[in-house]
This record gives sequence, structure tokens and C-alpha cells, in this order.
Amino acid sequence: MAQFELHGFDDLMMQLDRLGRTDEVAPKMLEEAVPILQEEVVSQAEKHRDTGEMAASIKPTKVTKSADGYRVVVRPTGKASGRNIRNMEKLVYLEYGVRGRPATPVLTTAVLNARPDVIRKMQEVFTREMSL
Repeated sequence: MAQFELHGFDDLMMQLDRLGRTDEVAPKMLEEAVPILQEEVVSQAEKHRDTGEMAASIKPTKVTKSADGYRVVVRPTGKASGRNIRNMEKLVYLEYGVRGRPATPVLTTAVLNARPDVIRKMQEVFTREMSL
């Protein structure tokens, strides 16, 4: 599951809280930024493709709210056809490796690559929404 924490956005979130707009703006920020992360996770997964099923199954969840705030997850879904293995397992095996096969950090690389563009998009949405 691809996740990232935006360090340095504490002030931004405090502003949203002070303005009473967190519940309105935070989901929009995530919804508009998650395609950037999804595209990068798919791109990294494609480099290790066998059939392409796992990369094609990578989708974001809906934005949800928990006690810790809002979140969205980008992850593979479903099972590999003809085999009893979930696509998420395939990605975990790539990310962390298995006996005889070293780790190839697909998610870590994707998150690091996407981070600047995701932050830029979230800032853009924040600025737009605050000017309304």
C-alpha cells in the first residue's frame, strides 16, 4: 500500500482547522493529488511486469476519514488470473523481496518520485479553495 506523510504541512493543516474547512478541503486535496501517485506506482510496477495484470490492477481507494485525519491508499487489487495469488502479494514480494530474489522497492521509489508533484498539487488545491 503506497502511503506518504507530508512533513511540513502542519501549518497548512492548522490553517484549515482554524478556518473550520478541513472536512471540506482536505478530501479535495487528496482526490486531486492521488492520480499523480497512482501513475507513478503503475510506472514503477510496469518495470517489473510479467503479464501486466498487477500493474493494471493498481487503483486508489476513496478518501476516508479516521481518527488520524484523511487518507487515500493506492494499491493493487484482485488476484492474478489462473493463480491463487493476490496482486497485492506480488507487489509486496517485489517491494521486500523473497528468498532468492532481492527487494526491488517499487512503492518506495514511486512515493519518493511522486512526492514533489503531489505536494505541489495539494498546495495548488489548498490555495484555490482558500481563495473561494
